[in-house]
Amino acid sequence: MDFASRKNSPSPSSSKRSTSASFLERRLGSLSISRRGVEPLEQIRGPLGLNLLWEPSEPLIDFVFVHGLRGGSRKTWSLSDDPAHYWPKEWLPSEPGFRNVRIHSYGYNADFGDRKGSVVNIHDFGQALLGDIYNSPQLRKDGDTPIILVGHSMGGLVIKKAYLLAKQDPNYYDIGMRFHSIFFLATPHRGADSAHVLNNLLRLSTSHESKAYVNDLIPNSGTLQAINDEFRHVYQGSHLWSFFESLKTSFVISQEMIVEKDSATIGLPNERIQLLNADHQHICKFADPADSNYLTLRNAFISTIESINQEASTANRDEHRKQMKIISILLGVSEIPDCSLSSVVDKQMEGTCQWLTDRPSFHDWQTGHAATPKYFWLHGKPATGKSTVAGHVIKHLEDCGSDCSYFFFKRSDKASSSVSDLLRSLAFQMAFANRKVRQTLLDMKEDEESFNKNDERMIWRTVFMARIFRVDFNQPHYWIIDALDECQHHKGLFSMWSKVDKSLPLRLFITSRPSPSLDRLFSQEKLFVFCEEIRVEDSLRDIRIFLEANSKYLPVEDGSACEELINMILEKSSGCFLWAALVLKELESTYSEQQIWEVLRDVPTEMDELYTRILDGMTTLSRDRYLAKAIIRWTVFAARPLTIDELKEALKQDINETLPRLENAIGSICGNLIQVNKQSRVEVVHQTVRAFLMKDGLNSEFAMEKVKENSRLAEVCLRYLGGEDMKNPRNRRGSAGKSLTKKSSFAEYASLYFSNHIARSSSLVDQHFVLLEKFLNTNILTWVEYIAQSGSLYSLTQAAKNLKSFLERRAKYRSPLGQAVHIVDAWANDLIRLVAAFGQSLIASPASIYSLVPPICPSRSMIYKTFGNLRPCLKVMGRSEEDWDDLLSCIVFAEERAIVIACRDARFVLGLASGTMIVYYTSTLQEARRLYHNEPVRHLQFSNIGSFLVSGGRRRVILWNVITGVQLWAVEHRCEILTLNFNEDDTLLRAATRTNQIAFWDVSDGKEQDSRPLHENMQGEEFEYRPPATHAQFSSDLSILAIAHRQRPISFWDLASNAFIGQYYVENTKRYPGPLLLALAFNPNPDIGLLAASYQQEQLVVLDPWTQEEQAMIKFGAHVLAASPDGKTLAAGDGTGTIQLYDFETLRLIHRIAASDYNVNAMVFASNNLRFFDIRSDHCNIWEPSVLVRQVDSSETQSENVSAEIPGDIQTVEASLASIWDDERTVTALIDHHLGQILFCGREDGSIDLFETETGQQLQTLCKHARNTAISSLCWNQQESILASTDVSGRFLARRIIQSSSGQWTTDAPLLDRRSSQAISQLLISSNGKFLLLSTATSDELWSVTGQLVETRSFLQPMPRMRINHSTETNHVVFFDDSVVRIFAWDTFKELTPSAGIRLNASPEPESLFTDHASCYGGRNFCVTFVNTPGSHLQPHLKFWLTSSLHPGAETAKSLGDYRQLATRIKSIIGVHKSSLLFLDYSGWVCSTKCDITTVEKQFYLKHFFIPYGWHSGAGPVMGCTTQGYIVLARKDEILVFQRGLEFEERVECG
Repeated sequence: MDFASRKNSPSPSSSKRSTSASFLERRLGSLSISRRGVEPLEQIRGPLGLNLLWEPSEPLIDFVFVHGLRGGSRKTWSLSDDPAHYWPKEWLPSEPGFRNVRIHSYGYNADFGDRKGSVVNIHDFGQALLGDIYNSPQLRKDGDTPIILVGHSMGGLVIKKAYLLAKQDPNYYDIGMRFHSIFFLATPHRGADSAHVLNNLLRLSTSHESKAYVNDLIPNSGTLQAINDEFRHVYQGSHLWSFFESLKTSFVISQEMIVEKDSATIGLPNERIQLLNADHQHICKFADPADSNYLTLRNAFISTIESINQEASTANRDEHRKQMKIISILLGVSEIPDCSLSSVVDKQMEGTCQWLTDRPSFHDWQTGHAATPKYFWLHGKPATGKSTVAGHVIKHLEDCGSDCSYFFFKRSDKASSSVSDLLRSLAFQMAFANRKVRQTLLDMKEDEESFNKNDERMIWRTVFMARIFRVDFNQPHYWIIDALDECQHHKGLFSMWSKVDKSLPLRLFITSRPSPSLDRLFSQEKLFVFCEEIRVEDSLRDIRIFLEANSKYLPVEDGSACEELINMILEKSSGCFLWAALVLKELESTYSEQQIWEVLRDVPTEMDELYTRILDGMTTLSRDRYLAKAIIRWTVFAARPLTIDELKEALKQDINETLPRLENAIGSICGNLIQVNKQSRVEVVHQTVRAFLMKDGLNSEFAMEKVKENSRLAEVCLRYLGGEDMKNPRNRRGSAGKSLTKKSSFAEYASLYFSNHIARSSSLVDQHFVLLEKFLNTNILTWVEYIAQSGSLYSLTQAAKNLKSFLERRAKYRSPLGQAVHIVDAWANDLIRLVAAFGQSLIASPASIYSLVPPICPSRSMIYKTFGNLRPCLKVMGRSEEDWDDLLSCIVFAEERAIVIACRDARFVLGLASGTMIVYYTSTLQEARRLYHNEPVRHLQFSNIGSFLVSGGRRRVILWNVITGVQLWAVEHRCEILTLNFNEDDTLLRAATRTNQIAFWDVSDGKEQDSRPLHENMQGEEFEYRPPATHAQFSSDLSILAIAHRQRPISFWDLASNAFIGQYYVENTKRYPGPLLLALAFNPNPDIGLLAASYQQEQLVVLDPWTQEEQAMIKFGAHVLAASPDGKTLAAGDGTGTIQLYDFETLRLIHRIAASDYNVNAMVFASNNLRFFDIRSDHCNIWEPSVLVRQVDSSETQSENVSAEIPGDIQTVEASLASIWDDERTVTALIDHHLGQILFCGREDGSIDLFETETGQQLQTLCKHARNTAISSLCWNQQESILASTDVSGRFLARRIIQSSSGQWTTDAPLLDRRSSQAISQLLISSNGKFLLLSTATSDELWSVTGQLVETRSFLQPMPRMRINHSTETNHVVFFDDSVVRIFAWDTFKELTPSAGIRLNASPEPESLFTDHASCYGGRNFCVTFVNTPGSHLQPHLKFWLTSSLHPGAETAKSLGDYRQLATRIKSIIGVHKSSLLFLDYSGWVCSTKCDITTVEKQFYLKHFFIPYGWHSGAGPVMGCTTQGYIVLARKDEILVFQRGLEFEERVECG
């Protein structure tokens, strides 16, 4: 209530801040607090309504400030007109406790100075405030944040009224429950005398009319009494703070206390009361952040915030931790790099680095608008403290309340050296700090989108461009990247950054050494940057602060001597911080002035000379030299910094010395060149130390030779891995719940990095093979389990690649023959195959490596030969494959032909000649949905960062949302399209046509934006002939179009300028007609920028489109080309069905697949670069060659490349003969004999064979249907030994099967042989073996086995139906029709239930279909599974009912429960064993659940063993369970029998 508004505001303080001032004071000082000209009165007062002042990335609490009489949403809270004094907006967001607080200010018209009268009262103001809070989009979207209300003067009364209305009106109940605390600042709860005076003045005035709200403020007014009486009854649960004024307000001729203390307090229990040393007006206005009144109020706010955080912290922390764990797995990042930050922040002294944040350029970068450069590049010479400055910037931004993510590149740390490491860490940190980013990454996981964690381009596209950068950021986000020049392949970052939308509030701070290449990249990519240098005077200032802070350690007595010594050090340091720090360490060990001057005189000013002096000093310490060298060896060559405990254990393994207090002595032992940071990690004091110790020609016993020292480290690691600590446990069962026994602190390092040291070690050392062979033959499974428990199998593939590299390099000097070499090579292959075939299962259950994985590996693999037959172990019978297979799976289209295929991230799409497009999930190969183009689909293309799919035919182009299946638009086109592509941000769709034109469509609405001919205004001989084009391809960045005409050269066009670049003539022969072009493929990596072309004369060439120069050429007649997304691999398929994989840039052959069943029509790679698909006539093959695991991951290029190029004469090409089986022999149906010894199996060719369950081998062919008519179902009747069978033609037969005394199985002539007019959907035989029930889409037919049609039951329309034998009443058959159960008699086919049937009290939804059933628990219970009809939004279900409730007199079947959570995991029900329902989940695990009410209530199940995905891919695998508990699976033309698998158990909760 600003009654004192006539008094002039005091001018803001202009005194200079001291260096010890708080951050907020410094920030205020950096802002102009002088009046910025004359602002409009309304702007100074502030806008009306609820105004958002500040929104953090993750708001958890809301503050709402409400002004008083004649105040304003800005004016009341500002000491002056200067915006810098608006403290709720400018100061509070920077307070540490306000990091997750959103701040609003509310304005309403309560200016009694207005001439017009007003009937609006406090009730109206309160009602309006409550309405604005309720309707606020910010407060509505975060509907659970506590709300804290702060009211000055009458604003407190407005708040109380809004509070009362919220409590009284059910519509505002949720808002009322969110009101947590109210802060009253000089609120006249009982009125104010000055209001009475003011009201009289207004009433007597001829120029001003009365105001109702002023009348409400008169002491003891009816309004105040009503508000106070009602408030005391409903305020419970809210926290009240009342602050009263202690100074009188000055008027022109008097001073008055506006609101007395007794009116400013309510007098309710638990009300907190406190005075502020201010008058009525200045109780909410402050000069600066050091104002005592501001601090008092701020501390009260923070106290409330902390109270709220404590109340909600446990639940919030648990949810946050749960979400970040999911994101950690998604990104492969376990933590924020706090260790790197702490190590540099700990080195910073108070006051250092301030020179940077005080620079105008930095301030402009931090607070700048859209036109200000978003990049700040700080460069400086080595050892000048760049990392420390980066740490200072991080802390500075955090102090400002800003969100920042950071990364410190370290070439010595493999986890901190690549672009992919950087991007994944930044994404993790952004998710940690920002709820919206966290949610979008959780959605990514939910959508099953995956990416190669070492492919930086894919990470950038899928994680950042498609997800994070589409989030609506509330405030700028800062990236701080230190030592960018230490990053391998940092060039690609700049092209990524150049694609970022300029409106995105992202700002980057980068440090590096002076680098012309970085300067060039900024300029080349047109990235505007603030460029600053660490000047010598900046470093000297910081060094002085450092020396003064450590002056107490200097051996001088008085201050003048100390100052003189500091000046001498500064003079000799030349601004090198590291030099000064090392000299200070040396001075600390002196005791006299003479020694001081001797040190300063003798110490060299150059770092290399200083290091030499230190090493010479270490040489004199004879006792510690051996230890010092070992410490240096492990510190310099470790793949990542070791912890002090890891180093102690490494030294024990290396030199057999136990060092319990090494951390205290390591500095003195190693001349202070090695240190232990606050995270207990051992590191060199600076990177220049490492470079110096590894320098060629260093004359010191501490000189480090890379190959020699890596050999030593490899030997130590291998000795440990082959030792007792990593010994295989005995009698292990495949349960992920059983963790490894506690290992040595050295276990992690040795497990993760032993192979890195082998790859960098000497090829001439035979000891490695001895140790490797021991490890591989004994403890390797323990190692695999240890790696799998980390949640990532990257170390397995990396170890395999390193071992391969070592063997290839060694082959130059030693014979590649020999048992040891063979073992190592075979294990390297197996490790790669393990990841490709069993990766997800190993991570889910690491202990499965002992008993479950070896038996399902090929018989010639090392893992099977070494561990496959050990007990206890799963046993797999019937498998004929002896080697690993590249073919993961195959999708067959019945009577359809596929034309085109596209893949992106989680989905791939097949376009068929019929116009149908089938969308599949990439990871599971499950069909997701079908789309209909209504003409043959010739082109398919996914968008780059969105969920769009475009399909193109001869006449139409259609845009789809591939996730929802919604058609967004369709356009007709006049010219035949050769290629379709989206632009980088998915706003335009671009096409090249056969008529040599380029067309553009707006993605938002499908409107054509442009269409232009390529040859327009072009003159010259090469443009005179313009026939229809035959091939066209856009480069990945859409900068180039390659277009070709029949037997003409390939032409290249610069799309940015529509300019002709040039033409490529194969073999540089400009003749016509030239060779016929067959295929084109641009490299997807714009940094590579090459094109592959294949010609009819078996010429495959790679060329540079800008220069038309050939890079490589080989002889291979490829009809189809496809490039991996990372640009490393080129797949080429020919007309004989052979596929060859090449290194794209060199055309070096790396793998060959011989699968000569059909010619290859189309190919595409999966986004992870590890899998590719091909189309051959009526089927699609899915390939996963192990060579791609090694080919992927060039980010793993080692900085220390010790292996030379392998000579061409010893290079080998991996080749595989794909297991393309005979489709006609595929097993299509199976049923087991009741004794469990044999299986009846129907095949695609119409034959029915017998298999033995103990061996999995075929015994004989029992009988046949018509040739090449697939068997669709089989039924076995135990009582009469009758086998019933149906085929796809509708034919059904029943035969009696007899076993002779010799064991041979025979069959007589069919008892029944008939054909249905429709396809048979289900076959059922009665328990007594006398009747067969056939179900089709529109009827049920009951047949006697002797051939008579007993009865037919027809339906008007198809509906979901299922028929089962009653498990206890053998003469009853149960019909499931929609949501009703009916019971019929087998012998008469008469319905026994009433016409309404038996209702299922847990009936499925109308959109569900019956898919499977099982009778279990001795027949007492039965279960049914349901799936959804296509397009349904419902979830699948698994429901249980009591069998006893299914009887003719029942009205409702009694439900046992609904496994809603479990049902979503069931891929297929296998059968029942004992009292357990067996099923296969989508991850390939064979699982079981008890079929009783206890289990239904507890919602858990057991995992037993897993089946490789390629063995059960597709919609419905043919599986079963025998009476012995063997699981049988039809795979291709074989029967696999899994024995002893149910012995392995792991409990899984369904929740």
